[in-house]
Amino acid sequence: MDRDKLFRRFSKTLSKADAVKIALDKACMPADLISLSLYPQNEIAFRASWVLEQVLYYRWDDLVPFLPDIISGYLIQKNCSCQRHYTKIMMYLTDSGSEIGIKHLLNEYQEQIIEITFDWLIDPQTPVAVKVNCMDILLQFGEKQAWITEELRSQVQFLLKDGSAAVQSRGKRILKKLKS
Repeated sequence: MDRDKLFRRFSKTLSKADAVKIALDKACMPADLISLSLYPQNEIAFRASWVLEQVLYYRWDDLVPFLPDIISGYLIQKNCSCQRHYTKIMMYLTDSGSEIGIKHLLNEYQEQIIEITFDWLIDPQTPVAVKVNCMDILLQFGEKQAWITEELRSQVQFLLKDGSAAVQSRGKRILKKLKS
């Protein structure tokens, strides 16, 4: 499915099954999804990001060559709805079980990823789902750098004061992990 067909498809509402079906289509190129996830029309960008996340789950091997582009997209993503899917992808990439090649790639972009992730975490306009994903991403980076752990602890404690149920739940889990 080329970029133009994807664009037309993303102009209409998608169900979860539709998103998975598109992700499973080998003709659906991750490069097109990344490009469309940065499109200025929010609905198009959201649907492209959602399908990109599904490619992560169903076609990992096809996604690997595009990881530098995904990281670049993560760093410039302004659409809050897309940030949710990008943070889920980044959570997967930063998981301590990730392959060594991925860890090397993350190290290359580490400072930028950490900076934008903290920016999203502390921004009052950032949706809760993105904030809690940011907590997990930063927790992973904190395993190597103590300053991240300290700053994350402070931010989570601040967010717990007035946080939603999701922030309370994830925040307490993060703080527990930071203590161990």
